[in-house]
Amino acid sequence: MFLHGISIFSDVTNPWELPKDERILNRKDVSHIVLETRPGGFRVTLLINERFPYNYKSKSAAFYYSNIKDSKEGLELAEKLDRYLTSGFNMKIRFNGSEIYEFILDESIQ
Repeated sequence: MFLHGISIFSDVTNPWELPKDERILNRKDVSHIVLETRPGGFRVTLLINERFPYNYKSKSAAFYYSNIKDSKEGLELAEKLDRYLTSGFNMKIRFNGSEIYEFILDESIQ
């Protein structure tokens, strides 16, 4: 549907229309990517801030990915995610509670 040559439908995903176990993140949302040592192995944790003007009253959350065999694999994943987010693209995560079970790195995610 067009209105004077301008589409009224956006290519940007409405976050309210996503399933409750999905979230779209970009570099503004992820403040830190941490490789943690846990008793059962390693995990990569994303520290995420909800955006408020000037980060006043911002709320933080930690989402982690624990399907990592060793520290080398964890460091490679953390660096890959950092490079991807720094490049300006959005990524989608699927999670259960605070545990991430899937990263979707697709440059077309808006």
